[in-house]
Amino acid sequence: MGLGYSLLVLGCLLTALFRKKEPSQALGWSLAIVFLPVLGPLAFLLFGWNRVARKLSVKQGHHEGMQERLDALVQELEDNVGDLHVAPERNDRWGGLQRLLESMGEHAVGKCRKGNRVQLYSNGTQAFEDMGKAIREAKESVHVEFFIFRGDEVGTRAIDLLIEKVREGVEVRLIVDALGSFSGLRNIQRLRDAGGQVASFLPLFFGAKWASPNLRNHRKTVICDGKVAFFGGLNVANEYLGHWWQKNRDWFDLHMRMEGPSVWDLQWMFVEDWDYCAKEFLGKPRYFPPQDEVGGATAQVIWGGPDTRPNPIRQTFFSAFSRARKSIYIASPYLVPDLALREALMSAARSGVEVHIATQGSPPDKWWPYFCGWYYCEEFLQAGIHVHSYLPGMMHAKAIAVDGEWAMLGTANLDNRSMLLNFEQMTVFDRPEEALEIQEVIQGLLERTEERRLEDLAQKAWYKKLLIRTSRLLSPLL
Repeated sequence: MGLGYSLLVLGCLLTALFRKKEPSQALGWSLAIVFLPVLGPLAFLLFGWNRVARKLSVKQGHHEGMQERLDALVQELEDNVGDLHVAPERNDRWGGLQRLLESMGEHAVGKCRKGNRVQLYSNGTQAFEDMGKAIREAKESVHVEFFIFRGDEVGTRAIDLLIEKVREGVEVRLIVDALGSFSGLRNIQRLRDAGGQVASFLPLFFGAKWASPNLRNHRKTVICDGKVAFFGGLNVANEYLGHWWQKNRDWFDLHMRMEGPSVWDLQWMFVEDWDYCAKEFLGKPRYFPPQDEVGGATAQVIWGGPDTRPNPIRQTFFSAFSRARKSIYIASPYLVPDLALREALMSAARSGVEVHIATQGSPPDKWWPYFCGWYYCEEFLQAGIHVHSYLPGMMHAKAIAVDGEWAMLGTANLDNRSMLLNFEQMTVFDRPEEALEIQEVIQGLLERTEERRLEDLAQKAWYKKLLIRTSRLLSPLL
């Protein structure tokens, strides 16, 4: 295609080799750049160029710099509050996982705290109603963080409610992802005009520069008065009510309400994100009120992204899969795990652990990761893992339950994007009561799925087989 194009390809290849630390990323980008003329280099320029590295270095520096502030805040809380409700260390295999997480540093992993009360939602309508009620009852502050915040009916009602709280004198802060919430910016602007504080995570446009659409904030959290928190898979959009309007199909998701000491850690995650986006530090005791032990759940909040090495969420996934003895139940709409996570799951299955993965069926919300998931599904099935396609519509939940004893729920998918590029949040529960509830919800979900078979892959049309094989070239981005 000419000397200019050859130099472009060479430049992209060298950048991929020098900038991408993960071998799978370097290989995937190199293959795409060489074997997808024009499209490969263009995709790399948009998604993988060194602008990501520069922005990431800024975020890493900010994340590391927050540690000193956290230490000062913890000391102030200990002086003012006293009991931080840290759960006693366990001596079993789950205690080992707890020690692993805490060894990574408190700035990305909250303490395992006792005395929490939780409520699990598998119905978006009820979850939104309870979030609305908690916001209406807030007296001091409402902190909201979402990946998608649309300008549709649900998004409009949410902004109307937040504006109402601003007029009552409540501090309202909203973080939205610049890419995920792009279509709802006009609706969100109404909150800013009314006096609410709004911050956009990594804006796509900064002055005359174009920012990479990578490094997205995928977290979804609502925190009221530092006392009540909501987190999970729900975004603010019509489809999360349970009906996929565009395709006349159902939308399944999981979300959770939590009261108690672990709300502190969700609040700290928001404080760090707000400080990065809005340059305002909220690490003050009034945002971390004394907590009572209101329930029996122990919970450990973890958050991770490309600014945390090693990523605590990925480490937790791997360690949990390796500790399984009887069963692993996973809900994830996207099925594009890296080699280590694939090997951990396949080793568990070959060792006699019953492994079930519930994922989205067809038509999916995004075709490329759907086809890529079928590629990895083949080796899963050969290892004895049961993969289930959700038939009624879109399966968007992100949860894991192991042996009916340990579970986690939040925003991270079983894919490279959640492990390497997105900023995510998960909460760990190590009591059988919460673990069994999450496991039973996933088991109930399986009743509305169709189990995939190797014969299904063999019978697919040739062009679908080609898409499945070629889609893996971009798996580092999916």
